[in-house]
Amino acid sequence: MNRHFKKYYFYVIARCLSLLGFYDKSLPYYSKTIQIRTFFFDVQKRFRLAYEKSSKRCDLEIHGGVGDFLQHLPFMIKHPKENYVVVTHFPKAKEFFDTLHISVKKYHFYSEREEHHKIKSYFRKKSKSYPAPREVFFNRFPFHVNKKNLHQRKELITIGLHMTPSAMTSNALNLSFKQKLIQTLLKFQVAIILFGTKKELYDLRHIKNNKIFFASDENIINNLSLVKHCDVLIGADSVFKTMSSMSRIPTILLYEDVKSHFRDRVFINPYVKNKIIYPYTYPLGSMEGLNLKLAIDFILDILTRELKLISTPKRTS
Repeated sequence: MNRHFKKYYFYVIARCLSLLGFYDKSLPYYSKTIQIRTFFFDVQKRFRLAYEKSSKRCDLEIHGGVGDFLQHLPFMIKHPKENYVVVTHFPKAKEFFDTLHISVKKYHFYSEREEHHKIKSYFRKKSKSYPAPREVFFNRFPFHVNKKNLHQRKELITIGLHMTPSAMTSNALNLSFKQKLIQTLLKFQVAIILFGTKKELYDLRHIKNNKIFFASDENIINNLSLVKHCDVLIGADSVFKTMSSMSRIPTILLYEDVKSHFRDRVFINPYVKNKIIYPYTYPLGSMEGLNLKLAIDFILDILTRELKLISTPKRTS
């Protein structure tokens, strides 16, 4: 039986067991469905409901980086003391969950994909260990919004920028593109929040403009909370675009034209379908010359035509 039919098979069995009240027995079948297709039909909702009615004698796994954490957060905030196991490449994962008062039973850290595959294989052999439920959108914004030190005039449109993709996805956008995009946006009545670590923003440190705010706090939650202030976010394939899209904030996504079924099905397609993400792909490792101009033209077109946030755009030369 191929994967396409397996997801239907496992889903139907899980639904039948749930209808009969066998919630514990339904969990592994919901889990198998999710492993094949993360957001298959309403499997996440059904899995969550079955878990809440079960004996809860199992572990719930969270795999990946902070973007993955965000999709699990709606469930985790509601259920902060379950048997969570976090498998991640994010070194400050414990600080992240401790800040939110979420109890985690065990952390497993990896730095390469091969390490992660080995850990995943180990968990798949364990009984009563399933992926924690995910959500596409936040029911409510999960972080306290701190306005301290955020100076911007209320009449300005606020644009968030994060130009560095996750270390596990693709290459960073080059400096010439970042500088050109910022110069272009500043021609309009906008305020800009530059998101990133101090290292990621180091090459832009010389920019002095009272319409630009650097969001580079050591605690990533403090930076993520500022996404709430954005009218639109322009970013690479990273946690910040996940934060904005889950918050239903229009998001212009720039990413390399590289196939990734999991990325597309989990972090891009659901938001494109809901007209939250406006995707732009560019050739692998190439964001200069004509590609740079086309990308900025695409951004201006979305800001004017689709979102109507700016007017009379001045095209790049």
